Amino acid sequence: MKIKLLLLFCTTTFLLQAQAPISNYFSANNSQFETVSSTIDQSPTGANATWDFGTLTSTGTNIDTFAAPTAAQLAGFPGTTQVLTVTDDAMNTNDAFFKVVGSDLSLTGANNPQFSLDYNTDNAFIGTYPLTFGTGPTVDNIAGQITAQGQTANYTGTVTSEVDGYGSLSFNVVGQVAFSGNVTRVKTVQSISFTIINIFPGNASITTYNYYDDSDGTLLFRTSEGTVVVPGLAISESFSSAEAATKNTLSVDDNQLLTNTLTIYPNPAQDVLYIEFSNSQSITSVQVMDMNGRMVLTNNGTKNIDITALQAGFYVVAVATEKGTVIQKFIKK
Repeated sequence: MKIKLLLLFCTTTFLLQAQAPISNYFSANNSQFETVSSTIDQSPTGANATWDFGTLTSTGTNIDTFAAPTAAQLAGFPGTTQVLTVTDDAMNTNDAFFKVVGSDLSLTGANNPQFSLDYNTDNAFIGTYPLTFGTGPTVDNIAGQITAQGQTANYTGTVTSEVDGYGSLSFNVVGQVAFSGNVTRVKTVQSISFTIINIFPGNASITTYNYYDDSDGTLLFRTSEGTVVVPGLAISESFSSAEAATKNTLSVDDNQLLTNTLTIYPNPAQDVLYIEFSNSQSITSVQVMDMNGRMVLTNNGTKNIDITALQAGFYVVAVATEKGTVIQKFIKK
């Protein structure tokens, strides 16, 4: 079960470029995604495909943040240049480690409190950008070590990536976000073989789809589905996940510049939360959400937020400006 969850996380973080040329490899810093529970039809492929996911219900919230690797992370995942951290409602975190060299993107590892998956023997090469529809898939061998519950096992396999279709996408996450427009889709398939405790061989196959807005390259929707089989331990499981982006995002560089000028204090806060931009950026609105994605406070740009009525816990504040929206977390004492 735990190995299944790690593999699910690893493949949902393959963030590739769409058909329309865009400048970013990843989702924007502080992007928010709603996890949704629904059966969606992803079978259409090729040119002028139509994907209609209908009405979806949110079951939770994830937030993507990016940073340079620490010294410890570089030691554990050599070659890493960019770290993606995904934080869920319960403040659980998962890290994905990437290597960006020129226009080449590779995955170097993934880590959470229960697991470590290292591609140190053979990185997972995702592709050279830009990727466009009609070019052949990129196939790369992968190998490394997986560590869980004090046991480390070697694994080998392949990762295959391609732009497999473009066309129209529509969906509506109730109370959160709706989209209808043109997109390009990237498909990634990872197949690996491993042995648990040097006794029980197993294999996993995972397919990931990422949908990008053709107008600006924004990552709009991402899914992952697959199976994990370990016959000797009577494990045969399938799994799936789907996430819809709920906030308008900037490019990674522009968002980082805006984020760097924002200060939210004190943190933790008890009575009042203060919001300031060092460059006097104008605030158009402020929304405070709990970690279930429910809006608990909102205003039209007030910089001093009265939070005395909130219960103690973790919250997300979305500060909207004319240049975009910045999302940060804070703790209510």
